Amino acid sequence: MKNKALIVGIYEKTTNNLIVKVLKNAKSTSLLNFARSHISSKCHVYTDDWKGYCDFKLVFPKHKTVNHQDSYVSKTGVNTNQIESVWKHIRRTFKTHIKVAKHHVYLYAKEAAYKFNKIPSFEIVMLCLI
Repeated sequence: MKNKALIVGIYEKTTNNLIVKVLKNAKSTSLLNFARSHISSKCHVYTDDWKGYCDFKLVFPKHKTVNHQDSYVSKTGVNTNQIESVWKHIRRTFKTHIKVAKHHVYLYAKEAAYKFNKIPSFEIVMLCLI
């Protein structure tokens, strides 16, 4: 991870709003502080079962996980498909640039989030054209 940047994101399902941030490390405390600053403790929080999210249950009682080694959707219906599609969108944005300097990653991530939040989806554009 020496030459890589860690981008974390929160996707709010009902408003289709995306928040991204570049963190210095992937420690549980860093992730929890980021989540706590943007998510109410009353919200449902869905993550994969990576160990970095182990303390989330303490702050977010409605935290549920999905084990991606078993399936993409847990037996209780929990999935992280929305944020996975966000990462695909951000990766596609990064591929349009020849080189992304590590110290500018946060700007590219914010640009991708802005586009994701402000540009209407294909379905909405098509409905407007009809």
